[in-house]
Amino acid sequence: MRRKAGRRMRPAAALALAVLILGGGAWAEELHIHYPWREAVVVVPAPEGFILGRMNEKLVLDRLSRLPAGKKFPAVLYLHGCSGVAPENFDYIHLLAGEGYAVVAPDSFARPDRPETCDPKRYAGVLGAPQAEVNRMRREEIQESLEHLRRLPWVDQRNIFLMGHSQGGGAASSYSGGGFRGVILSGSLCPSGLNAPAGTPVLALYSKRDPWLQGRDPRSCEARGKERGLPIEFHLFPGNFHNQAKNPQARELILDFLRRHTEPSARMTGSVR
Repeated sequence: MRRKAGRRMRPAAALALAVLILGGGAWAEELHIHYPWREAVVVVPAPEGFILGRMNEKLVLDRLSRLPAGKKFPAVLYLHGCSGVAPENFDYIHLLAGEGYAVVAPDSFARPDRPETCDPKRYAGVLGAPQAEVNRMRREEIQESLEHLRRLPWVDQRNIFLMGHSQGGGAASSYSGGGFRGVILSGSLCPSGLNAPAGTPVLALYSKRDPWLQGRDPRSCEARGKERGLPIEFHLFPGNFHNQAKNPQARELILDFLRRHTEPSARMTGSVR
C-alpha cells in the first residue's frame, strides 16, 4: 500500500535517514537491502496453528523458534505488486499456506529509497519512474531473501518456489539466479524477459482484458518462455481480473503445479497435504 504523509517513521527508516545525513550513502544502500526481509510477511502452517506476522516481530520469532525439531516446510517466496503488501496479496498467501507451504513475502517498500512506480487508480506506471532500477532492486530482494531462506532450519531446502504477482511477477520472471524448484507468475507480462535457468518449470496466469494490459500482448510470458525452451504452462482466462486468487480454476492450477513439482520428501513428512 502507499505510505501516507504524516505516518510515524519506522525504526529502520529512521536509522537509514540518520546514516544518509551522516554521509554514509554507500553503506546505507547496502543496509537497505536487508529491510524487505526484516519486515517480510511470514505465514507458516505450524502444527498448533498458523504463525502469521512480520519476520521481525518478537512473537513470530518466538513461535518459529519453538517449531518441532526436524519439522520442515516447503516454501514459497512471494513478491507483491507495485502497491506493496496490499490486501489482495493475502488471498494468494493464504492459498499457499493452506496447502502446507511456508510463505515469506518481503516488503519492498520497507526500503526508504524505494520509489513509487505505479498509479493503481489509472492502471498505469508513474511517468518517468525508474522502472528498470526498481526491477533491479526487486531482483536484489529475491537473492537476499533466498539466502535467508537457505539458513532457516524449518524450510525444506529441496522445495523452495518463487511466485510473483504483477510487478512482483516481472521481477520473478527476470530473475536469473536460480535456486527455485519452480516459478509462478500472476498478472505479469514478463517485460524484462523470462530468465529462469534452463529446465525450471514455470506457471503463468493472465486475463484477456486485464486493465493493465493496455494494448500489449497478453501471451508475452508464454512467448518468452518458448523462446528459451522453458517448460512453461500458460493460461489465459476470460474477463478483466488482474489478480486470479479468487478464480477457482486458477487456484487449482497453482496448487496442482506445486504438488507436481514438490519433492516427495515434503509429502512424506506431512508438510504438504
